[in-house]
Amino acid sequence: MSCRTRQAFDQLCRDLLDQATERMDRLRSFVERSGGAGREGWERMLDNLRGERNRATARIEAARLADDDTWPTARAQADQAITDLMECIDDLDRRLQRLAA
Repeated sequence: MSCRTRQAFDQLCRDLLDQATERMDRLRSFVERSGGAGREGWERMLDNLRGERNRATARIEAARLADDDTWPTARAQADQAITDLMECIDDLDRRLQRLAA
């Protein structure tokens, strides 16, 4: 496997994790400002997002450390974990936007 391909994938994943972290911080700020009823449920969802981010981070690290034979599988797992994280963030963002409306 090309070293450049692996490095590019690793950098892309780290960039996506940074973006996800920034979005999660904005969502957390919104929940903290909103207060009121249901806040505990929103905070639980944010905690679940943090777990998804940790899972994605672990998968990315596993792909980074994988040897050439196992890298395609590790990459697919990292891709899926990132996709799951972004979908969860999008879902929570939509819910909070409806709440704000």
